[in-house]
Amino acid sequence: MKQNPFSLYDFLGYLIPGSTLIYLYLILDNWSDKESTKNIETVFESVSKYNFQEIFFFIIVSYALGHLISFISSISVEKYGNWKYGYPSKTVIGYKKKSYLIIKNKPLNWEQDSFLYEVEQIKTSRYLRNTGRIFLIFVLLPLVAIEFIFGTLLNFKNFYSKGLDDYLMTAIKTNTLLLLNSKGLSNSTTTTEKDLREIDFNRIVHHYAFENSKQHQFRMVNYVALYGFLRNLVLTFIISFWYYFVISLNSINKELDVNWNAIWINLLLMFLSFIAFMAYMKFYRRYTLEGLMLIVVDENIKPSTS
Repeated sequence: MKQNPFSLYDFLGYLIPGSTLIYLYLILDNWSDKESTKNIETVFESVSKYNFQEIFFFIIVSYALGHLISFISSISVEKYGNWKYGYPSKTVIGYKKKSYLIIKNKPLNWEQDSFLYEVEQIKTSRYLRNTGRIFLIFVLLPLVAIEFIFGTLLNFKNFYSKGLDDYLMTAIKTNTLLLLNSKGLSNSTTTTEKDLREIDFNRIVHHYAFENSKQHQFRMVNYVALYGFLRNLVLTFIISFWYYFVISLNSINKELDVNWNAIWINLLLMFLSFIAFMAYMKFYRRYTLEGLMLIVVDENIKPSTS
């Protein structure tokens, strides 16, 4: 495995999502053919007629497309999950996301002569960032809409955003603070439980856990590959939805006949994006919890006896 230039993430995170998007495009394009009414068997038969003789070329295109999907999903799907529910490292220990759009102001230095200028800069920053989030909601609208129905109204979000029991939350917080303070990252103050809500402690926790738990490294790498694959799959279904949605609008005739096939396919793509999103959040949470639990059971992390 060490000599293999390709990792599990290359296949799950890049190659499969890229090829999935290509085949979804072919399936939806054949399904939308106005010249004949097709059922699912004839659609797959039509797609199977595409002869990808240049396998190497197909792999390269799928792999490159997968990289593009991975980057876009990291700044869209992952951002949406973190903005709405908070980072899993904070969710599992009971820190809930208070708001999706409202960004708290940074503390101001009242002694500065440029106080008014600083206020305007903060207002501009809040406006731009919230505008970006609204735009992102529109791009991810198929997911946002159905995730609001199932995740928020029907409370499916408990499957991927609920905290742990009080005992485990206390144990994780205690050992996290012991680890952070043992590294002497700050010479003037000691990190307290109140600081955990604001600081990005999970990076240190996971680097420590990965370096000091060799027998768990393979599982952690698998979790990264799985949640990366599922995150990219979410974006793949969303892109497919928008493509078929535009095709559906173009198929509207003057009699305004209801195209139930188009409606059901659009709903199916929305539902698939939600299922993939739930699975992504689940493995994202498991990956985070794996690192946090490893420092709980680490015998080297214990209170100082001095």
